[in-house]
Amino acid sequence: EMLKEVTSVNQQIRMLAPVLNSPNITNASTVQTSSKDVPIDIMVKHFEGSSYIFTVGMRNSAVTGTFRVPVLMANAAVEVIGESRLLTAKNGQFTDSFRPYDVHIYHIPTADKHK
Repeated sequence: EMLKEVTSVNQQIRMLAPVLNSPNITNASTVQTSSKDVPIDIMVKHFEGSSYIFTVGMRNSAVTGTFRVPVLMANAAVEVIGESRLLTAKNGQFTDSFRPYDVHIYHIPTADKHK
């Protein structure tokens, strides 16, 4: 079972390597959590016309995060990579739930504003 998980993570890292090697985009997104005691860390990248938001819940508690992304278009689709889920952004923001120490990676097709 451990080998299966490690293999899956390795495949995801290989798939996202070009994105991970691109520069961080500062001030491209903010997150507000449902609990001030449970922060969510974020890192934003832009690659080939899409934004990627890498996130992690930083405590051993569940939390909800509301992400504000100015480049989002109305009703933009937000793919949660590796989770077979799609979220819908409204008014430049979307919300997602985190279990303790949960990691989510969001893929958002956007206008190429960060070249």
